[in-house]
Amino acid sequence: MSDELIINNVGEFYDSLEMIAPPDTILVGVTKKLEVFWRQFPIGFCKKTGKTLDKFRHKVFGAKDILLTEYGVDNVRKNENEYRWLYNELSDLKSKKTLLCLLQFRATANYEVLHKESDNLGNQYFDPDIIKFNKEEIFVDCGGYIGDTTDQFIEHVGNFNKIYLYEPNPVNYDEAIVNLSKWGKSLSDKIICRKAGVGRDNKIQKISIEGACSKISIDGNSDVDVVALDADIKESVTFIKMDIEGSEIDALMGAKKHLLSEKPKLAICVYHKPDDLWEIPKLILKLNPSYNIYLRQYKYGDGLNAFDTVLYAV
Repeated sequence: MSDELIINNVGEFYDSLEMIAPPDTILVGVTKKLEVFWRQFPIGFCKKTGKTLDKFRHKVFGAKDILLTEYGVDNVRKNENEYRWLYNELSDLKSKKTLLCLLQFRATANYEVLHKESDNLGNQYFDPDIIKFNKEEIFVDCGGYIGDTTDQFIEHVGNFNKIYLYEPNPVNYDEAIVNLSKWGKSLSDKIICRKAGVGRDNKIQKISIEGACSKISIDGNSDVDVVALDADIKESVTFIKMDIEGSEIDALMGAKKHLLSEKPKLAICVYHKPDDLWEIPKLILKLNPSYNIYLRQYKYGDGLNAFDTVLYAV
């Protein structure tokens, strides 16, 4: 793609797509055998490993190599109607520009284009132009890991009503308990930690224990409780964050009563699966059409990654 090419809207993007990524585009410098391996490797589910391998592959094959073809130009072509729909539903210009950057990246694997609209990672889940807080927040941290996002939430709001943290990995859960105790009894008593995943229904499922990338999987190596937020939280909630390694759609379905009756603020990761980018906002608006949706991309380290895409709904 020429550096001089300026895309102003989704119509211009699709009008220019044959020039940006001609139909006969092939992966540059990648053998078929390597590409098959790359598609099978669960890179989209593991930030730490994925980012390391992304950087290696980028260094070896260059910026024009399309890293994950299930996220690449074929996805962009196949889902044109969905991406046009999403563009029109986004509620501010920055969101629309962010989507254009993501689409251009999927067509070219150009990281500079991807991050033209990216924000600082420190604002992830808490964009001050979108999310407004008060002292009565009831925050639900799905994919609480070691309590790092809950830490950020407390730093943003100071005081709050209650926090529910869900983390299925027992090692991460134990570390979160220790880390959050630093806030002292007056605040830590208002933090309810659940050693559980979040999904559509209450059930026991398999989990793959992979540190920050632990995920619900039929191939998992351990059993874990999974709960639906509608069943587990009986009071109103004001803010839900989800970074749960591809289980976001199931978890939103399990929280549909909260979304309809209370309309909590939402910050949902939309990068774990290639179609999450449009399927998740479509589901949210189906559950509660009164939401306004926003899209933000966050830059991690040197930017050689396509992770950390967040959809906000308020």
